[in-house]
Amino acid sequence: MGRPVRFIHAADLHLDAPFGGIDAQDSRVRDALAASTYRALDALAAACIERGADFLVISGDVYNQAERRVRSQLAFAKAAATLEHAGIPVFVVHGNHDPASGWSAGIAMPHNVHVFADDRVERVAYERDGEAVCALYGRSYRRAAETANLASGFKREIGDVVAIGVLHTNVGGRPGYDDYAPCTLDDLRAAGMDYWALGHIHKPEVLSQSPYAVYSGCPQGLDPTQSGPRGCYEVVIDDGTVETTFLPLAAIEWRYAEVDLSRASRLDDVRDAIAESVDAALADATTPVIVRLDLTGRCDVHTPLQTAGALAAIVDDARDEALGLERWAWIDRVRDRTRPSIDLEALRSAEDFTGDVIRLADDLLEDSAQGHAFVDEVAATLLDRVGDPGLVPDAPDILARARDLALDRLLDGDTR
Repeated sequence: MGRPVRFIHAADLHLDAPFGGIDAQDSRVRDALAASTYRALDALAAACIERGADFLVISGDVYNQAERRVRSQLAFAKAAATLEHAGIPVFVVHGNHDPASGWSAGIAMPHNVHVFADDRVERVAYERDGEAVCALYGRSYRRAAETANLASGFKREIGDVVAIGVLHTNVGGRPGYDDYAPCTLDDLRAAGMDYWALGHIHKPEVLSQSPYAVYSGCPQGLDPTQSGPRGCYEVVIDDGTVETTFLPLAAIEWRYAEVDLSRASRLDDVRDAIAESVDAALADATTPVIVRLDLTGRCDVHTPLQTAGALAAIVDDARDEALGLERWAWIDRVRDRTRPSIDLEALRSAEDFTGDVIRLADDLLEDSAQGHAFVDEVAATLLDRVGDPGLVPDAPDILARARDLALDRLLDGDTR
């Protein structure tokens, strides 16, 4: 085969994805989020050229919606044209967000773009210097809700030097993702591929090394749950040996951290702890970051934090400083999960109402079913008013916070 086959595997670009639920009050943050998926696309094209890739594989969901926006199509065509000029083909399958049946503006793609068929598994030979060095097998989604096991239709042809499968799928029923084109690792193994280029799951992960089955993840995290580095994989296949290298591409990284305030006694201690967490998030990233923080721990500063406007003022001050950094950070949300400085062990044995409160809470926290039933009963009226069936109370957190609030009032002599 001569030199090895080298390609870039990406998926789930979700061009023009919205970023709802983000408290992006600053215009710079809003603009950066709006441009982030496009910047990740540009970084992907640059990585293909810089790494000397033979070709690029995109395993579904180039676009965020079936009715693909003109801006998104123009951006993808431009990136593909850049790769065409560098002599790099692009092999694409449609996924559930951009099925083949979706609307298209009819913008012509460069000749280096090949989209796999949606009615069968299609085999395409990749030639280099007039020699077929590998075969790619792929199948697109015709419709968004693809429930058939598409992997079962893949089968390596005899004589393939290297075989690559390209599929948008949920392998093994991953929670948190729609079970589209469901399959198992055994289904992938049965196809005889050297490498499976998978899409649909947004977290980068090597599922298997025999054969290699890899989720590249999304090049740009799309919401705060998609924290940490996001990008693509460089894949090198040489004489049956597969090597993968993760390449970060995201224009912005999401970060989450818990801030331990157990030693904090003053509000300026809280301010310093938040700043330290932001600095740590930036040090661990190569891009601007959007940070969500939970303040935790039993601490003397718990009560001052309950003062109206105290936490909001601290966060506003920390935001201003973080946005002024050379590589900025945006503090999207800070939640107070601190607890009052209470010696629970000492109070637990007390033969009075405070001891009764702690022991009752202990029983509910220890018996998960009983605790959830208690919270559901108490919160039923409020949840009915909210009318959101997807809103599920965090029973352990509610019980612990209710216990501590009751103890606060009891110890202060408040009998309400």
